[in-house]
Amino acid sequence: MAMSRRLDLIAWAAKSGAWIIEDDYDSEFRYIGRPLASLQGLDRDGCVIYVGTLSKILFPGIRLGFAVLPESLIPVFKAARYLADRQPPTPHQTIVAEFMRQGLLTSHIRRMRQRYREARDVVVDSISRELGDLIEIEVPECGIQLVLHFREAISDLAVTAEARRAGVVVKPVSPLYLEAEPRSGLVLGYSGFDPHQLRAAAVKLAKATLAVARRKAS
Repeated sequence: MAMSRRLDLIAWAAKSGAWIIEDDYDSEFRYIGRPLASLQGLDRDGCVIYVGTLSKILFPGIRLGFAVLPESLIPVFKAARYLADRQPPTPHQTIVAEFMRQGLLTSHIRRMRQRYREARDVVVDSISRELGDLIEIEVPECGIQLVLHFREAISDLAVTAEARRAGVVVKPVSPLYLEAEPRSGLVLGYSGFDPHQLRAAAVKLAKATLAVARRKAS
């Protein structure tokens, strides 16, 4: 979202008495340019609720998230948390707090950002080499997944099923549309895999795509 739109949204929320819930998902992993300012950082009227997670930064099993709240909402959220599950395990919180205090989280994010950038590039290069003009890829500037679209009338549902049989899990794009005309494509994740695994998966995905294309043509 452009800066002008961010400021307009905050102004609208302040005028309307509305809350903005900002889920700043994957914002740590930005590969091009400077990070964009969060809505919470721009907010001067206390109308943004900022939520985040350490599951993507560290590992899913840690189950630690956080919220930056307007001061007026802190008692409400504390009460709601108490009714839900009190709090995450204290040892987890203590260890992560010390990890952050020593500056290790920042260096960890820097290493992972480089690793995920390399993984993204491997996926883009491998898929482009295998499928060429059949696809167009939205190369992401941040995050740990990308979207490709099929230029030909290839069913992303059929490709998803064919790829799963080959041991590759992808998500079809067409079911995600609400109003616009659905486009056929795939969401590909690239975290948690080394370059060799990603290249091998790209080959399998390409074979699955070509198999679906051949069946459609026959």
